[in-house]
Amino acid sequence: MAPEQSTETTRSRENTPRIIPRSDHSISRQHISDEALKVLYRLHSLDFKAYLVGGGVRDLYLGKQPKDYDIATDAKPSRLKKIFRNCRIIGRRFRIAHVYFPGDKIVEVATFRRGEVQAIRKASGVVLLDNEYGTPEEDAKRRDLTINGLFYDIGTFSIIDYVGGVEDLENRIIRTIKDPDVSFQEDPVRMIRVLRHAARTGFSIERTTYEAIDRNRRELPTANPSRLMEETFKDLRSGAAVPFFTSLEDSGLLRALFPTLSEQLRRQGEDHPLFSRLRVLDSWIESGREVSNAVLITVLVHTVLVPHEEAWRGDAPNPRGIWPILQAGFSDATRHMRISRRDMERVFQIILAYPKLYQFLRSGGELSPSYQKKSYLGEALDFFELDLQASGREAEPLEAWRECARNIPERKRPTARSRSRRRRRGGRADRGGGGRREGAKKSPREPREAVAGEPPTKKKKKKQRKRRRRRPKKSAKPDTS
Repeated sequence: MAPEQSTETTRSRENTPRIIPRSDHSISRQHISDEALKVLYRLHSLDFKAYLVGGGVRDLYLGKQPKDYDIATDAKPSRLKKIFRNCRIIGRRFRIAHVYFPGDKIVEVATFRRGEVQAIRKASGVVLLDNEYGTPEEDAKRRDLTINGLFYDIGTFSIIDYVGGVEDLENRIIRTIKDPDVSFQEDPVRMIRVLRHAARTGFSIERTTYEAIDRNRRELPTANPSRLMEETFKDLRSGAAVPFFTSLEDSGLLRALFPTLSEQLRRQGEDHPLFSRLRVLDSWIESGREVSNAVLITVLVHTVLVPHEEAWRGDAPNPRGIWPILQAGFSDATRHMRISRRDMERVFQIILAYPKLYQFLRSGGELSPSYQKKSYLGEALDFFELDLQASGREAEPLEAWRECARNIPERKRPTARSRSRRRRRGGRADRGGGGRREGAKKSPREPREAVAGEPPTKKKKKKQRKRRRRRPKKSAKPDTS
């Protein structure tokens, strides 16, 4: 979104918050989830402050249904653990309570924090230190954006505004609470959040905030790689990926995260398939269709790993020895993010299947028997269908192909315990133990005969120690000399 023309920076805030009573706002408890209301009412009944905070209040004020609910309170984590039996305390940097409900629903509850966020730079990225308890005002002013700094009080049904967020919601403006340069240097990921909320809401970015993004864009790769990947997945699944990546390219942040992709977009313009694929992806997300992480990553890196334009349309076969080429290109393209090895390998399989699926489509619309059993067929078909829709081509045979993918049994990933058991069983067979045949009954264990001179086993040593502990100590003989 274009920056807003006002040059006003973070406006002065009074210590007294602005209170918007229930009669002057549209937030209703009917639109808040039952799980969040249960947590709020329970805390309020025990005389704790209980506020709905963050994006939940923002979305409710705009008439949208929040995806999740965050609650802030003055109850400490140890107290929350006693109040809610269905609670689990998580976090190293700052202890947060997750209250669990049926249906895999989670309500996050955090104690009010205070103080400036301290950023410590490490090899793994920027680490934030803000683990001191505080007041509601201090908690509001340490947040990133004014529209995310609002509180909804369950006791009075009013909105508490310490940072001018209600005014910015009404004027449709995105701005940081603190000075934007300070805010972005504390946490570079906030630059992504500014663009995200502008893309999702259609709001304008306050000019001083937008100019600070341009000055600090080179700081973005210093953020934690896992957080950068998590934020990218959020935006790809937001249903507003097209406006977000457009603003990401316009602001220069895409060049900082994916330099090769940014260079391709500047060179190819509208002929590049990224934005046509993102439009289809947005329509899928809006319709409720789920897309795996591997498919999302493939949408971003396909043209980077396969730079020849004829390969983007499936017109070129896979060259020989392409796997190490993909590995080298993937490491370079995603060097600022942390992606699991499983997702990386699945991306390679999707890319390798892409020209093959085009070949099957042109040769009569039937999959080869070997491809009908591939474990990655479902995700490869997702990307293939997305590309067909993006280029305006027919996708008639895909339903029959998907039936093959549904019939493929899901392979369970072995746990550490099952792997260790398998190694032990295999070890006996390798040493000539043979092992039990399938279907054979387990023979009763025979007592092991002790061998003279053999050192005692661990189990035997343990029994000996127990006997010595139980044996009463002999009293010392009196000295009769």
